[in-house]
Amino acid sequence: MIRRLALVSGLAVLSAVAFASQAGAQAVPQDVQFGGNITGTCTFTGTTAGTLATTGVNNPWVEASTGTTIGTIGTAGQTTVNCTSGGALSVAAPVRVAAPAAFVDTIKQAVVYDATANAFTSAGAPFDTGGWTKPTTALTIPANTNRVLRVGMITGLNTIGTGAVPSGTYTYRVTLTATPN
Repeated sequence: MIRRLALVSGLAVLSAVAFASQAGAQAVPQDVQFGGNITGTCTFTGTTAGTLATTGVNNPWVEASTGTTIGTIGTAGQTTVNCTSGGALSVAAPVRVAAPAAFVDTIKQAVVYDATANAFTSAGAPFDTGGWTKPTTALTIPANTNRVLRVGMITGLNTIGTGAVPSGTYTYRVTLTATPN
């Protein structure tokens, strides 16, 4: 009988311990939230400088247009742009860095040509009412697509036959701005 009592008492104690531990070991879920504001980015790669040249006759301007479909004087610069979320590309008018003091650059115009989209954007005073007349609206850059852009420019006076370009070193800067969507 003592054995039975010991067995029953032992079972009672074990049951109490087993049920008590089960009651205290309930699963408690906890969610961990994640968030962030991911913004698009635009990058330029493979940028090469353009080369300014003159017509070689009595015309007072220099340009870099070969590669833009506008002309064949000088060589347009080139760059590749990629915007992760798409974007818009604008251009600023050329800025004189160095040129002979006698060079008059009243008119300054930059153009950007996207051959893939056959589209232009430009900035600065239009050099003429012909080939250099281009829209000033920003170019659309599709998402995650490398777009090769040709950057041309012209500066001087649009007065044909009124004087040669002074000899010397010419340096101009054209700034492109890619804004992600």
